[in-house]
Amino acid sequence: MNILLTGASGFIGSHLLRTLTAAGHRIFAGVRHPENSDDIACDFRRDHNEDIWLPRLANIDVVINAVGIIRQTRSQRFDALHRDAPIALFRAAEKSGVKRVIQISALGADESAHSHYHLSKRAADEVLASLDIGWTILRPSIVYGAGAKSTALFRAMAVLPITPLVAGGQQQIQPIDVDDLCRVVLQAVEGDALNHQHLDLVGPEPVTLHDYLTAQRRWLDGGALRTLAIPYPLSLRLAAVGGFLGTTPVDREAVEMLQRGNTADVTPLIESCGFTPRRLDEALRTTPASDADRWHARLYFLAPLLRITLALLWIFTAITSAFLYPVEQSVALLQQVGIGKTIAPYFLYGAAALDLALGMALLLRYCITAVALSQVAVILGYTIIITFALPEFWLHPYGPVSKNIPLIIATLMMVQMERR
Repeated sequence: MNILLTGASGFIGSHLLRTLTAAGHRIFAGVRHPENSDDIACDFRRDHNEDIWLPRLANIDVVINAVGIIRQTRSQRFDALHRDAPIALFRAAEKSGVKRVIQISALGADESAHSHYHLSKRAADEVLASLDIGWTILRPSIVYGAGAKSTALFRAMAVLPITPLVAGGQQQIQPIDVDDLCRVVLQAVEGDALNHQHLDLVGPEPVTLHDYLTAQRRWLDGGALRTLAIPYPLSLRLAAVGGFLGTTPVDREAVEMLQRGNTADVTPLIESCGFTPRRLDEALRTTPASDADRWHARLYFLAPLLRITLALLWIFTAITSAFLYPVEQSVALLQQVGIGKTIAPYFLYGAAALDLALGMALLLRYCITAVALSQVAVILGYTIIITFALPEFWLHPYGPVSKNIPLIIATLMMVQMERR
C-alpha cells in the first residue's frame, strides 16, 4: 500500500517507518525537511487548511498520523499540532478517497480529559470518528524504546544519586513497548479487524513510577534506587520553573497528568490483536544497556545545567563590570591595552551590554549555536588581546586567562549537548 506517515522523523514515526517498510509498504514520509524522493514536505504548525493536503494525498491508500509533542514551546503548540493540522488532514483524506486513517492519539484523550494536551488530541479524534472513512484511533500509554523522550527522562531520573519523586512515585503507569505499538498499527493497516475502533495501547499490567524507575536503574547497572518524596504542590511549582527554563520535557501540566495516572484494561488489546504486549522487564532483558545509554542518562540533566550556569556566568560578568567593580580600575586596565581614557567607558559598558545580551540569549535558549559561537569568539578575542598587551596575566595565581581554555571547551560541549 501507499502510506502517508506524518511525524515520520519522530520517535514513534521512525519506528513505524521501519516496520511498515519491512512489511513491503511504500511509505511517503511527511516531514518538515524532506531528504528523500518519497518524502512529502509538511508543517503541522501551519498546514491547517485541507486544500493544502489534497495534492499530497494523490494515490495514497492509508494515512497514519504520528505527530505529537509532550509539552508546548514558543513554536510548537498543542492546538496547532494535535488539533488543527490533523483535522485538516483527515478531512482532506475523506475527500481524496483514502481508504483508512490511523490516528496515534494518547491514553486519557477521552470523556474525562481535562489537560490541554489530552483535549487537543481528543478534538482531532472526535472529528476523525465523525467522517465517512475507515479509521482507527490508537491511544497509547507511555511508549518506551530506543529514542523515546519519556524513556530518556525516566532513565536520567533513575541514575540520579537521589531521585526526587512526586508523592513518592506511587502513581500508576502502564508503559508499552514501541515494537508492540508498531505491531498493532501494522494490523490496522493490513486488516479490517480494527476498523472504526478506539483502542487503548498499554502494557500487560500497571506498575508504579517508583517500580518503573527501579527497573530502569537496574538496567543501567546503577544499583539500588534512592528516592526523595516531593509533595505534589511543590512538584507543580518546580515543574513550572523547569518547563520555563527548558531544562526538561516536563512542565506543570505533565506533572498533573502523571498524578492522574496512566492505565487502562489491556484485555481489549489482547482480544483485538491476538497477542499480549511484552512486559517491561522482558523488553529490558533482551536489549542490554550500552555505554551510550549510560552516558546519555548521566548527562541528561547536566546538559541544561551547563547551559544555565554558563548563561549566569556571562550575566554576572556583565553586572560586575558595569556596576560592582570600581570603574577607575576598569578604565586603567583598558588603558593598558591601548584604549584611551576618554573612550574607555564606552568600551567598558559596551562590553558589559554584549555580555548581558549573550547571557540572556543563552538562558532563554535563543539561537543557542550562534550565541555560543559568539561567546567563543569574544573569549578568544579577550584572550588574544590580553596575551599581547598583558601577558603577565597568564601567570596570575587565580588564572583569569588560563581559565578561558576550559570555558571554551565547556561552551563547545554545551552546543553539542543542546543540539536537537
